[in-house]
Amino acid sequence: MASSSAVSDPESARRLGKASIGMSIVGFVVALLLLIVVLTVVNSDNCDNSSYKYRGNCYDHKAYIGPYDVCLGVTGDDGYCYY
Repeated sequence: MASSSAVSDPESARRLGKASIGMSIVGFVVALLLLIVVLTVVNSDNCDNSSYKYRGNCYDHKAYIGPYDVCLGVTGDDGYCYY
């Protein structure tokens, strides 16, 4: 006949169960943090939709000034002013 006790050491089983839940929570938090870091690194190289990228930097505005006009931002080799 089967024993009426499902676990031979209920105190140990309880501790292992709590440890398992704790490790699951820690694993979930670590995975979430890694996902946030990866997404931040991947998206940090891109400019916003309203921005212009020139030589690795993002600028809000881009205007054609030609080769001789004054630019208050960065003058590109293509004749545009990025600011």
